[in-house]
Amino acid sequence: MTTRDFLVLALTTLSGVVIAGCRRSALVSQTPSIARTPQRVVPDLTWMTSTPLGRFNPPVQERPPALQIPGKTTNSWKPQATERQWTSIVIHHTATSRGSVESIHQSHLNRRDTNGNRWKGIGYHFVIGNGNGMSDGEVEPTFRWREQLHGAHAGVARYNQQGIGIVLVGNFEEVPPTSAQLAAVKRLVATLKEAYGISAENVVGHSDIKATACPGRYFPMVQVSRSPSPAGFSGRRLGRNNTTLAELQRNPTP
Repeated sequence: MTTRDFLVLALTTLSGVVIAGCRRSALVSQTPSIARTPQRVVPDLTWMTSTPLGRFNPPVQERPPALQIPGKTTNSWKPQATERQWTSIVIHHTATSRGSVESIHQSHLNRRDTNGNRWKGIGYHFVIGNGNGMSDGEVEPTFRWREQLHGAHAGVARYNQQGIGIVLVGNFEEVPPTSAQLAAVKRLVATLKEAYGISAENVVGHSDIKATACPGRYFPMVQVSRSPSPAGFSGRRLGRNNTTLAELQRNPTP
């Protein structure tokens, strides 16, 4: 073999090796990769820490506030003017089927006292409606109460000066007061008794101090006069001047 033939053979061998090497490399690169085990997905729970607790727990039910029931000391009719020393309450009826503060006021403007002087107007301190002229059971103070003036209702000076005059619209010689009127007058009387220390025996009907049928035979005077008064209050005397009802009846004044 010549040198030339040897060189050709050697080059041919090397070429085969390179080609085989490339093919082997290609075959290796085509070998499939080993499949990876899928990772377990862990849920993100960080949002739970920022969520209000109330989302997972039922809301706490708040206890409703206690019902506030006005006590006997509540006086929605308390006047702004300096209060008189009231010692009694006198109950009347209008002896008419309808009426109001305005209609009674106009009627009383035409009256005169024993000296011939015209009245200032309505002689009562409170009027309680019956649904005809005023709402049924409506209690309306008059100017005499707002200004704490004496009344012109009793026909007895002391009762006019120190007696609170309450009139209910209606003729209680014929029919009793409405249930709304009765509830209203009881509440008003109880409030005034407590506010001014007036006893049950000093809550009187007009007929108790004057010869009249007022406030009528169907008016439940005993029920109204005994409307709740302060516990422990005996009220055997009329206010600060210690004048009894009997003494006032023995000394009537026109």
